[in-house]
Amino acid sequence: MMQPYPIRLATLSLPAKITLTAFLALVGTGYLVAAAKINVWHSEADGVPGMSADDLRATYHGLETTVTAQIREALPAPMLREIRPGGSMRKHLLKGGDPAERALTAWLEQGAKAETFDKTGLVEAGDPSPKQIIAQRCTECHHADGGDAQETPYAANATAEPQYELVAKLALPAFGPATDKTEVRRIEPVSARKLLHVTHAHILSIPVFTLAVTVLFLMTGLGQGFKLVVAPLPMIAVCVDIGCWWLARPFEPAIYGIMAAGALFGAGLGLQILCVLGSLWFGKRPA
Repeated sequence: MMQPYPIRLATLSLPAKITLTAFLALVGTGYLVAAAKINVWHSEADGVPGMSADDLRATYHGLETTVTAQIREALPAPMLREIRPGGSMRKHLLKGGDPAERALTAWLEQGAKAETFDKTGLVEAGDPSPKQIIAQRCTECHHADGGDAQETPYAANATAEPQYELVAKLALPAFGPATDKTEVRRIEPVSARKLLHVTHAHILSIPVFTLAVTVLFLMTGLGQGFKLVVAPLPMIAVCVDIGCWWLARPFEPAIYGIMAAGALFGAGLGLQILCVLGSLWFGKRPA
């Protein structure tokens, strides 16, 4: 009985090769976009522009930092970060159109003052007030009576008017109003609730495309020793990365595990994609 040849990427039909190439292009591009989003989203977590280990430390463990006037000016309010491009709340704000976006953004950039909270036409005549925008776009979830985001309420319930005192907790600049005073402040890590949400989203999605790329990599004609080293790298990196998100909360050095796992995942996934593409289009067919 003849021993069947193992499936090799080079033997696939042209439609299959085109489909897999498009898939790998999407995965590779998606990873680069995700890396860019991480850089934008976390680069000011420590109050200093630019990505560093302190940004991860502030996000996952908490960080004591010296706050200067320059840092107060550079670090935006949490709500402002959420509604800027890449922020998780921007999609909800954009449903209100350009007037809602420019009015709320302007109010937050100007310091989220109480006296302008219910003022209309902050930028252009006819623009709704920040209070109206928050009532229409935010309080459905951000309310204290069982809302999806009840840990950061803006109102007592879904139909109540937003209260400035509640909104200000996220609308005011992260380190308070502008002042020349220098002081030591602690930046708290993301809440366990938010980290649980992020973990849930990542742990059910990243391993899926990681496994798909790895299976394709195992179908190349590369040596078994090389496959033994490279194939497990991205999946192991995912496990270490997500595990260290939680471990870093009580154990600060775990942030270096996050950094190492991120680099390992990117290098491993990128290498696998290149190997698959090379084998797919230039690999030798079995004799």
